[in-house]
Amino acid sequence: MNSRMKQGLLAGLLTAALALLAWFAADVPFYTWEDPLARASLTTVQDGEALAFTYTDDAIALHGGEGATVYALTEAGLVEITDGEADSLPENCLGTLIAVKPIYSADTDGDGVAEAVMDAARTDMAFTYDYEHTVHPIADDRVPFEVMYPRRGQFIFTLNGEALASAGITTVLSDGREVSFTTDENGASTALSINDVRGGVAFVYRPDETHTFRLHYQIEDNTVFSLRWLKAMMPFMLILLIALVLIIMDVLARRAVYKKRGLPEARARIFQTSAVKRSSRFGFELVRWGVMIVSFAGLIWGGRLLGTAFSKVDLPVLACPYNLDQLTGAGCYWFSHITELLERPPSYLFWLVGSFATFALLFGRMLCGFVCPLGFLQDVAHEARQALRIEGMAFNEKLYAMLRFVKWVMLVLFLGISLIGGSFCDFCPAAALTPVLAGFKISLYFSGFMMIAVIVSGFFKRRCFCNICPMGYLLGLPHRASLARLKKDAVACTECGACYEACPMGIKSVFTVREGKNERAVDVTTTDCIFCGECVRKCPEDGALYMTLAGVKLYSASREAFMKDQTGIINRKRDKHG
Repeated sequence: MNSRMKQGLLAGLLTAALALLAWFAADVPFYTWEDPLARASLTTVQDGEALAFTYTDDAIALHGGEGATVYALTEAGLVEITDGEADSLPENCLGTLIAVKPIYSADTDGDGVAEAVMDAARTDMAFTYDYEHTVHPIADDRVPFEVMYPRRGQFIFTLNGEALASAGITTVLSDGREVSFTTDENGASTALSINDVRGGVAFVYRPDETHTFRLHYQIEDNTVFSLRWLKAMMPFMLILLIALVLIIMDVLARRAVYKKRGLPEARARIFQTSAVKRSSRFGFELVRWGVMIVSFAGLIWGGRLLGTAFSKVDLPVLACPYNLDQLTGAGCYWFSHITELLERPPSYLFWLVGSFATFALLFGRMLCGFVCPLGFLQDVAHEARQALRIEGMAFNEKLYAMLRFVKWVMLVLFLGISLIGGSFCDFCPAAALTPVLAGFKISLYFSGFMMIAVIVSGFFKRRCFCNICPMGYLLGLPHRASLARLKKDAVACTECGACYEACPMGIKSVFTVREGKNERAVDVTTTDCIFCGECVRKCPEDGALYMTLAGVKLYSASREAFMKDQTGIINRKRDKHG
């Protein structure tokens, strides 16, 4: 069997293995949470407070429950919870609880006339478990004034099953502030942000002078640094622990191989002198790290910090949209669920396509190098290896060719798995990152194992996963029109090959291509370039390589900077040896 046949056979086996893993990803659990209905409990507290639900981890309490009747919403309608207490909620519960008090008379608006007042409280548990909040209308005359929260920042109000169009609603937030607004023709309002709602919100509607409807609404929140948040972090901590064990095992195994083959003792050490970490200077790299850190925080907690102003924007990076606290949407979900996307209204499709086109044309795969949270995690793993001065892994052309083949398989799975009933989300490592760090208790399937592979491979080979990332490839497709460019001065280039050796994506054309419209500015941008700047940093010739954005030069190769790097490494090696 010749080498091509062997490569073809290996490629076929790899394709089959990845396809099977993606198809059965949901059947390969890494960490699954117990069903929220099974672990939740309900207690009614008669403390004289206003009627409202609150959460302490998975324990739900109904305050001010004197005389209130508590119901769980099921597919068959409202089911009364006996005595207002339950160790676990009904199995057929849809995740919604409602408490209603008997109508009583009181002067709530201070006009000296008593009104008929109906107090109610509602909570939706499903908020933290779905990509989009699944809203179930109560549709019961025992709850005439109803409030639903179908998505971040939008409430829908009904009275006796009819939309409350152009109705004035008064809202009392958890900090005591009052917000008044008028609903639209569909009974909806976007006057409140997710941050306004987190602590619970009380809605008051007065249709006339003799009736007052009050309803307190509470979503199941995931407060950062709470007990719930710490518990939600458990899957990611387990991933880090397994990745650490695998890294240690790899290092120890290589030590044993080195000793057995009689290789120099230094290569068998963890803190080896041949991999001394260079010092950083202010410039392109530190700016890139600053942007990555800000982007990482924004794609995890941005919605909590800044609200939902950018929620319609779909950023084309692997930032899992199951995290409802991120600053923007994440287009990755819809690219891997095309059949669902086609069912969305045209306006949603417009925002998705518009966002992707805008970011792809403006920045291209610069988003991979500056914004993507998975890229940031891999860079952190790479920096950790350098700090420990552990020898990394060098890839040759054959290995890069194999990664390119895997990338094509991943792309087909990414775009096509939903067409045959699968879900790429159960396979995608991003599901194990941003939702977990934001505090959402997300069950992980094969995605957890994928995240371990991302961390371990990124530790030994910088940005290894970026070589096979399907979203990154899609983002790089319009690279010829993108404003972000990598250019080469073919006259200044001495063909040393340092750029190719430095490139974590294995882009050989940055070294080999020497012809273009202008030999002083040969465009060497490709679909794979993530604009990490490594090729420019390692280039020893002034201006031989440089990066631009909208024609403005961002970063250029410098002999002086290159020599300072090399001198620093040499001096630190000398200091190490005395």
